[in-house]
Amino acid sequence: MKEQRLGGSESGFTLVEVIAAFAILAIVSLAMTAFFTNAMSYSKGNQDKTVMINLARNALFYMEKQDFNAIRKYFEDGEQSEIVCSPASCSEEVKSLVDNPNQLADTLTPTVNGVTYSIKIAYKENLLDGLDSQMENYLIPILVTVQPSEGSDNAREKAEVEGYITNEKIR
Repeated sequence: MKEQRLGGSESGFTLVEVIAAFAILAIVSLAMTAFFTNAMSYSKGNQDKTVMINLARNALFYMEKQDFNAIRKYFEDGEQSEIVCSPASCSEEVKSLVDNPNQLADTLTPTVNGVTYSIKIAYKENLLDGLDSQMENYLIPILVTVQPSEGSDNAREKAEVEGYITNEKIR
C-alpha cells in the first residue's frame, strides 16, 4: 500500500537529473564561447581591413591631387616603380613629386588607433590593358598597398586598392 503525505504526491528533479542538466549546459556554453571568440576575432580583422582600405583610398586621392606630369615622369622615365616613405622621412626625389613635402611622410605612414601603417604606391602598367590608347595619356595606373608597419606578410593583414591618377585636363 502506498504511503501518502500531507502535501500530496512528491514531484521534482532528482540530483542525478540536475547534475546531468548542468553538464549539458556546460558543454553547450563552452561551444558557444568558442564561437563568440572566433566571431570577435573575425570582426576585429574586418575592422582592421576597413581601416587599411580607407587609408589606401586616401593615399590614392592624395596622389591624384599632385602634379600629374611629375608623377608620370617619376614612374615612366625613371628607374622607380613605387613610392614608399618611412615614418621619419621620404627621399628628396619623392618629396619633389608633391606640393607639400612635409605632409607626404604623414600621408604614407599614418597612425590610426595606435597602429602605424606603411603605404606603398606602385606603378601598375597592366591596368592600362583594354583601355583606349588616347586614355593612356591621361591616366597613371597605380596599386596602393597598405599594411601595418610591424605586420607580417599575411594576406589578411594587408589591403590593396587599384586605381588611376587622372590628368588635370579630364578632372
